[in-house]
Amino acid sequence: MEKIQELSALVDPFLSRFDSVASDQLWAAHSQTFRGFWDQRIKVSDGGPISDDECDAVIRILDRNGKGNTKTTEAVARAMIPQDVWRRLFRTFRTNNELRDALDRVLVEDEPGRKAHAIDALYRLNAGEKNNLTGPTGTGIGALLAAYDPFRNLSVISLKDRRAILEHLGQGLSFDWKGSTIGETIVWSNRAIRESAAQLLGLSGSARTVARFFYDPAVQPLWKGVNTVHVAGRRVHVEVPTEAQDGPDRVDADADLPTDASQDPAASSLDPVQQGNLRESMQIQALLARMGAMMGFYIWLPKADRARVLQAWTPGPGQLLDALPLGYDALTTKTIEQIDVLWLRRRSIARAFEVEHTTSVYSGLLRMADLIALQPDINVKLHIVASSQREDKVLAEISRPVFAMLEPKPLSDMCSFLTYESIREIADLRHLAWLSDQVLEDYEITAPSSDDGA
Repeated sequence: MEKIQELSALVDPFLSRFDSVASDQLWAAHSQTFRGFWDQRIKVSDGGPISDDECDAVIRILDRNGKGNTKTTEAVARAMIPQDVWRRLFRTFRTNNELRDALDRVLVEDEPGRKAHAIDALYRLNAGEKNNLTGPTGTGIGALLAAYDPFRNLSVISLKDRRAILEHLGQGLSFDWKGSTIGETIVWSNRAIRESAAQLLGLSGSARTVARFFYDPAVQPLWKGVNTVHVAGRRVHVEVPTEAQDGPDRVDADADLPTDASQDPAASSLDPVQQGNLRESMQIQALLARMGAMMGFYIWLPKADRARVLQAWTPGPGQLLDALPLGYDALTTKTIEQIDVLWLRRRSIARAFEVEHTTSVYSGLLRMADLIALQPDINVKLHIVASSQREDKVLAEISRPVFAMLEPKPLSDMCSFLTYESIREIADLRHLAWLSDQVLEDYEITAPSSDDGA
């Protein structure tokens, strides 16, 4: 009962901040765009090839990480499905009529029992396919459902999050999560969250409004296993792992394999020599170096990485520094020299990037934290760069209590997350050489502030 009262007290403040009318108008337009694409381009097999631009316009609605989206863009959710996987999926529907028709039955069906049955049939038909349409957390199908009808289908697309919400509301145990089919789970959890929000919290409105409430910064920590403690005079978020917080559905758990440049459109931003033999993180280092040099910065790369990174980036005269022109002590300088990419202007560091390809994402964060601990007054913008599939992991680690105790302020206030996908998109921007490095701030993702009152 105490949890319900705590959530209920947050409903009115949320509604005073959130313009539900404007949101519903926007999502009516998004739904119309998605349905037009589905009906006129997917279901019509003789309409000519589907271009990347057509796909990308719809992906921007489906996926927060879609190419072209920024921090202020409204999308269903972070589905963490790569851009090219979405594109291939749409084109598969054009050639695989059986799969397309199975998904169409899921989208158009309103009766709960028949909708659950249609989802189960889709899962059986798509079994074994690595296309992210179907998976144990339901993110792919969840994103499509929310885009098709955002007023009845929650943009809480992960079943892990849905379960965590319902368990926090005391409703999770009334449903047999393990004994039910995936279709029953998707349909029932959608209905249960909306009904519970209305009956227990007094929150009515569209499914989009309900979802935005549960992801509000003041609300999400309550159900997602995040506690707030006071450390060194600050409020610090400590996330407690739960059964509902496994990794996302995805095509490949290891995103840092060598990339075939002939099949990666983003690879055109790099020099072609041997780039197909470079692992993805090295290609991203090369992109960061090229971007910084184009914006007029001097570039630093660790000595151990240079030979490989220079396979994909050819610096101009004087662009790559042989030594750091900094006046720090030997320990600080040694720490800085190991950071993956530095952008410098004159004798000062403007931005520092750690490209994390390991699952733990600890090494880069520790180097950033060491730098701040050794030089508390340093004024550098710090970035962790990794695959979008590691977003939750990176943000959780940035928010660790040990990093929150750094002086003069927590690491989460100084360090942001940039995805591989966003780096590729920035690198492909026209007139990049005339842009300020502040363009990064349109793409960065930040961890919840330790002082945001959440």
